[in-house]
Amino acid sequence: MQLVALFAFGLFLIGYEEVSAAVNVNSMASAINNKLSSLLAPRFKSLSAFSKSARMVKPKIDFVMLLDSSGSVKERYFEYEKQAAQILVDYIHNKAPIGYRKSRVALIEYSVSAHFEFRLHTYSTPSAINRRIRQVKFDNGGRTATGPALSKAKTELQVNGRSGNVKLVWLITDGYSNSGGNPKIPADQLRAMGATVCVMGVGSSVKWSEVKQIANRDCIFRADSFAETRTIMRKAYSLSLGTRTPRLPDNFFSGLVI
Repeated sequence: MQLVALFAFGLFLIGYEEVSAAVNVNSMASAINNKLSSLLAPRFKSLSAFSKSARMVKPKIDFVMLLDSSGSVKERYFEYEKQAAQILVDYIHNKAPIGYRKSRVALIEYSVSAHFEFRLHTYSTPSAINRRIRQVKFDNGGRTATGPALSKAKTELQVNGRSGNVKLVWLITDGYSNSGGNPKIPADQLRAMGATVCVMGVGSSVKWSEVKQIANRDCIFRADSFAETRTIMRKAYSLSLGTRTPRLPDNFFSGLVI
């Protein structure tokens, strides 16, 4: 009986540590930068169908952000969430430039229900995207429809995603889904179509067992507050500026067989 009690207490401590230990901001920023840098690393591209030469090119990405706008977030903290989203846009633009025929961004806001603030084809510059993010109003909804938000992300990538583009879904939440069905289903469907799903859990009310079902295993991140979320993203962006790919001579890959 004592062994059972000790085992149960040990499991409690493990779970408690997972959600209660203070976030190391620098380590979290580094983890985010490492993951995004890996996803957005330059690729080899053949100069033509008949050429033996290749060059390194920046990738193109279809990036869908999902912002929790339920009442628990609070309006003043939602501003921090939006600012973190704007920094993410700048990060993406640095690694995979945003443009009409380049990388694109969509934003879904969710609480009681999920709705698009803008689609992948709506804006073609980071300044226009960030200006629109600043205008997003807080929903203050009484429920958290994570599943429908992920379903909308899946539909957007199916309808407006471009073949060959990296597909990334980034969800920020301070709680857990309590409306609209099991969010694991659309998350699995997103992964089945080649998308990476990342989750930033904020605060002490996040249901981590659910997050682990939604996100890719190596794309789960934490912050103790929405203000800290913004700080982490700023640090990740700063790290990205120091990890640019060095320019190689134009003839470096000459003769490389593809």
